[in-house]
Amino acid sequence: MKKDFILKFENVSKYFGDELVFNNVNLKIKTGEVISIIGKSGSGKSTLLKCINRLENINDGKIKFKGMDISEISLVELRQKIGIVFQDYNLFEHLTVLDNLIIGLIKIKGYSKKDSVHKALNILKKVDLDDKKDKYPDELSGGQKQRVAIARTLLMEPDIILLDEPTSALDKEMKDNVLELINELVDEDMTLIVVSHEDEFIDKVSDRIFSFNKHTLFEKKHG
Repeated sequence: MKKDFILKFENVSKYFGDELVFNNVNLKIKTGEVISIIGKSGSGKSTLLKCINRLENINDGKIKFKGMDISEISLVELRQKIGIVFQDYNLFEHLTVLDNLIIGLIKIKGYSKKDSVHKALNILKKVDLDDKKDKYPDELSGGQKQRVAIARTLLMEPDIILLDEPTSALDKEMKDNVLELINELVDEDMTLIVVSHEDEFIDKVSDRIFSFNKHTLFEKKHG
């Protein structure tokens, strides 16, 4: 079955002030594709992800989601459709794991508390954290926090998930747990754009791999 392009970059450039981050990026991503972006620290990888759901604005070109310029999509809708998982988790420290998960469902999706709790408990089972629902983030390991962050993103039922160095702060065992969860998303045909230094994992899960060099995005030979 032919898959449509879900995301397109058309001659996209980004500056911070006078400093060029990346230039003239052209990229088409199909539904269900796993795209990985590698390269040196500071080369623009994380900035590119942030531009996709408008945490950063581009200076030139267009990014299109399902054929529509992302600048014409409301931020709330765009960030439901394109979820991002940060390396530092971005959990609310004053809320329990369960409350971290249901807050978006209630406030953004408009679900009842009962339905939100039901959905959240189901996703916690999926990420093997149902016994942590009443814990606070500071009572969790790094790997557990990252799985909660991924679960929170999944609850919004996005079309694309952006993963920004999801394992960078984790020890090996926690890293393996998170990579296993990401692998499950790959198996479920989720469209993923991953920034990571996990070379072996990236080689295994990616359909295509790209790298920044001198502000330009190149596709690397793969497989």
